[in-house]
Amino acid sequence: MKLRNKFLPAMLVFGVVALSSCEKTDQEIADPTFEQGILSHVLVDSAEVTSFSFAQNEIGQVNHYNKATGELERFEKFERNEAGRVSKIITYAGKSSEVLSEEEHTYNTQGRLEQSSTVYFSAGKPTYSTLNTYEYTENNKLKKVAMYEGANGEEAKLQSYTEYAVLPNGNYSQSKQYVADKTEKAKLFSTTNFSYDTNYNPFFEIAEPGTAVSPNNLISSTTEIHNSNKTYAYTYSYKYDERGFPLSQTVSNPNGKTETYNYKYSN
Repeated sequence: MKLRNKFLPAMLVFGVVALSSCEKTDQEIADPTFEQGILSHVLVDSAEVTSFSFAQNEIGQVNHYNKATGELERFEKFERNEAGRVSKIITYAGKSSEVLSEEEHTYNTQGRLEQSSTVYFSAGKPTYSTLNTYEYTENNKLKKVAMYEGANGEEAKLQSYTEYAVLPNGNYSQSKQYVADKTEKAKLFSTTNFSYDTNYNPFFEIAEPGTAVSPNNLISSTTEIHNSNKTYAYTYSYKYDERGFPLSQTVSNPNGKTETYNYKYSN
């Protein structure tokens, strides 16, 4: 089963989503009303791959499209608690609107995301569940995220956890991922180092809870896989407008292939 991954690849966290609005029905796209300067769309080869729906400047729905066909593959709806924080995310299949997963968030008294539990469905029946827990620095930055199989306390078994290092400016400089064996003993699997530009990252303020996203734009990431001694390096280059907002992001992967994502804003 392909799980909905909270630990998004760097190029997703830092740029490969698009923003628009869905107000008529679950699958009918309408023109959104944006505040000036907010990101509205990201396209790959002129094809929209993801769009966001906003209600009162808060994300209410995310749509994911097939790049080749343009068809809606799946969409996510966000529910919020009285404090305005995301309390539940339900993922639906694009054509049938069948529920694929339900993710519930629990916050502590300081308003920090404490844990998230996700149930995955097949043909309307629950088939798998996961539990994520979160730890933070004194400056409210993610310090550790742990993922468990199962969603009920002692029954949940540790699968992996990721530890983060944070720079004084709020950018995440490093992540270390540990993978657990059958006895839940975790071993260092990979180390990733990040570097950034000094420009505004338009995804910083709209990232999902529990996502390690930095205020500036990623320009390189290098991952070392420790059990194989292999290293994978990605680079990211940008074109900016006069405000310093990115207009496009070109991703170069370890094989030398590139892909460009074009950003559009509301103004």
